[in-house]
Amino acid sequence: MNRNMPEIRQVLAFVAIVETGSFTLAAKRLNLTQSAISHSLRSLEDSLSVRLLDRKGKSHSLTRSGEVFLKHSRAVLSELDLAVRNMDALQQRAG
Repeated sequence: MNRNMPEIRQVLAFVAIVETGSFTLAAKRLNLTQSAISHSLRSLEDSLSVRLLDRKGKSHSLTRSGEVFLKHSRAVLSELDLAVRNMDALQQRAG
């Protein structure tokens, strides 16, 4: 594994920020504090050595790196969701 591999919670926080348009709403969606969401994004950006969001006060926009990473993040989360659903189906068949 790459030592700079993002943690799933960081990816979830990033996607939630983008999808809700707000750190506060992302925190509510993930049942976390706004501080935890901010920390996750900072840690994610640090581990990738890129800025994903341009912040101006309470507003923010995706950087080019953020656009690219968002596309990949959504694909990873979709695949993870599919894997979990497949495990659930296997467990129900075995159950």
